[in-house]
Amino acid sequence: MYILSPVSASVGKKEAEAKTFGDNYTAQILKKYDAGNLINLSTPEYKSQFKQTEFQKILDGNKKALGDYVSGKGRAEISSVKKENKSSIIKAKYENRATFQNGKARVRIDLIYQEGKWFIEMFSIEPT
Repeated sequence: MYILSPVSASVGKKEAEAKTFGDNYTAQILKKYDAGNLINLSTPEYKSQFKQTEFQKILDGNKKALGDYVSGKGRAEISSVKKENKSSIIKAKYENRATFQNGKARVRIDLIYQEGKWFIEMFSIEPT
């Protein structure tokens, strides 16, 4: 017999939120290969690692190799939960096995939930 605790129910809810966020924004970023969308959803730390033109160059290279984004099936898993002051900081790993016009790729996103919102800490596309 399994007993569902409030903690596991909360983790399950945040995993579902992370999956929805990942699914929606993977499609949004890759349908137009738009670095602006990626930048707008990223943490300040991730934004500071690259200029928008560098993000765009990477996305353009992926578009050239993979072609148009067709579909994907994602999943998310909570990797850590930390209390800071009175709020929680939740980190999740999202992975999407995406189909493109010219093949398949694995889209990986490290997500963080803070200040009541999900943000991207890392975004990568790995052709398979």
